[in-house]
Amino acid sequence: MTDKAIEVLMTILLPLTGGGIGFLLKRYLDKKRELFNENAKERRQAYQDFVDIIIDIFAGKNETKQKSSDVNRLFEFYKKNILFAPPNVVNAFSDYMQYIYVFDNSDPNQTAEHIRKLTEVLKQMRKDLGLSNSDLGENGEKLMRAILKDFDTLL
Repeated sequence: MTDKAIEVLMTILLPLTGGGIGFLLKRYLDKKRELFNENAKERRQAYQDFVDIIIDIFAGKNETKQKSSDVNRLFEFYKKNILFAPPNVVNAFSDYMQYIYVFDNSDPNQTAEHIRKLTEVLKQMRKDLGLSNSDLGENGEKLMRAILKDFDTLL
């Protein structure tokens, strides 16, 4: 082959190769974005389910005898959440559940710690969804301000 033929061949092949690589890269990124969007929908729904459980508990809809039912609802949440949530949400939720297992409702010091553990989960969920947590307290305690009547004395 002559230099001119190689030059013509390169002029044709380089743009085609670049276009092919670009096409494959775009396809890969589109698939990744599609998976991320589906994952984000699942996470938002799972997080909303968690908030619903917590609001039901704090709104007084659930009596003390339903504590095991509430824990079961949290386990159901976890079954969905474990596949979609990032490690910081899973770890915060695990810390919260570990605290619930030993929680004594009659100790006011434990109640404040309970709220901190719970709001840390909510804070991590908000972070995962890309929401700001500024001015919500160190562990996101202010997320519970609208729900708790004695918030200012409790925390």
